[in-house]
Amino acid sequence: MLDQAVKLREVVSAQTKLAAIGKMPYKLAVVSGKGGVGKSNIALNIGLALAKDGARVLLVDGNVNLSNLDILSGVSPKHRLLDVVEGIVDLRDAIEEISPNVFLLAGSSDGKLKKLSSGDAATLLKEVGLMEPVFQYAVIDTAGGIIQESISLALMSDEVLVVTTPEPTAVMDAYVLVKALKRINSNADLKLVINKAKTPREADEVKTKFDLVSEHFLNLKIDYAGFIPSDESIEEAVSIQSPLLQEFPDAPSSSSIKLIADRILARRDSGLGGKKE
Repeated sequence: MLDQAVKLREVVSAQTKLAAIGKMPYKLAVVSGKGGVGKSNIALNIGLALAKDGARVLLVDGNVNLSNLDILSGVSPKHRLLDVVEGIVDLRDAIEEISPNVFLLAGSSDGKLKKLSSGDAATLLKEVGLMEPVFQYAVIDTAGGIIQESISLALMSDEVLVVTTPEPTAVMDAYVLVKALKRINSNADLKLVINKAKTPREADEVKTKFDLVSEHFLNLKIDYAGFIPSDESIEEAVSIQSPLLQEFPDAPSSSSIKLIADRILARRDSGLGGKKE
């Protein structure tokens, strides 16, 4: 388990650095308690959905050791996130446009075990805020589980989508992640996304059970961002390495992702999104 006091100090220090930047994009982290729940696919396609009205979106693959977003997008970037962090290339030279108004900063894929510190993450996001033209959104995919990089990126974000599936182990791991995030920062803006639900009723049952556990043990109830149905179109999009919303815009899963993105847009426009003071 993470040293919560140390982690909080690191994140607060990083947030102080970011606070000086006046035009930071709205930062949306996508996290999960375990791998294999479809988190990266959701991050990629929410990014595309947010850009539908012309907003510039930067996708950041925060999984520094197992890059996913480039594979799902069918691209092979020359430079990656850690090239920027290590000063090998400038941020502008490491990102590439993968769809109109959607840009990607890919994670690593060289098999070498590396880490992204809270300070590195803060510096990276600061550079994003200084870029011209301005990015309105930064959608940050993270590694599954309770690890330092994912915790840091989540707690530096304005909003955090916690992804689970109806599988009991995935739900329990999502609960443990929520518990860790809330213990470090009780004001973290967390929202639950249930992926691969067979029916709306199944999704509702999962959310109800999640609420019962979190209210009983943590005395809190996180908001519900929505669910994404189990859909063969998702697997087909992955197999051809092309984003779901591009290949199957009318699929049930695409419609659900668009709805989740619309709610994010509405919350930000109304001033209800982001960390609570």
